[in-house]
Amino acid sequence: MVTPEAISHPGDVRQAIPMVFMRFRPAWVYIDGIQEFGRFFCQTTFRDEQIATRARIIIQETLENAVKYSTPGPSSELELSIFAEGEHIEISVSSLPDPAHLDTLKQEIAWLSQADPESAYFAAFERAASCPDSPSRLGLARIRYEGSVELSVGEMSDGRIRITARGSI
Repeated sequence: MVTPEAISHPGDVRQAIPMVFMRFRPAWVYIDGIQEFGRFFCQTTFRDEQIATRARIIIQETLENAVKYSTPGPSSELELSIFAEGEHIEISVSSLPDPAHLDTLKQEIAWLSQADPESAYFAAFERAASCPDSPSRLGLARIRYEGSVELSVGEMSDGRIRITARGSI
């Protein structure tokens, strides 16, 4: 277990294993505060503004997608986790998705995983510009390109999904 002393102690904090876990209702009002906390957490832990900015983008885009495409209701909640070990970081968000959007999400992540991150990012911009009434799916491309991470989606037995962004610090 990592103690606060291990993180605030001078030296290489990248050897520590910081972790954040939050559970909350899918509400737009929470996104700004949670992404700012994630940025602060990563900046404090890694002492690197660039890592903190990447983390903020990943958190913002995954939470916005989760809120937008979650099933409404009292049993709907989001989970955010931030985990790092050595030179690797993992940020994931789980939610109970609206079934109408699940196949599109899986297809988009599969496509992004095989495409060059920069090319996929610019293709998402072009798609958004050419079809302004359709979902742009720009956030997922932004996570991969600006966040410098790989994306995956996992389905859980209770119907929830987990979007995970993994990359190097």
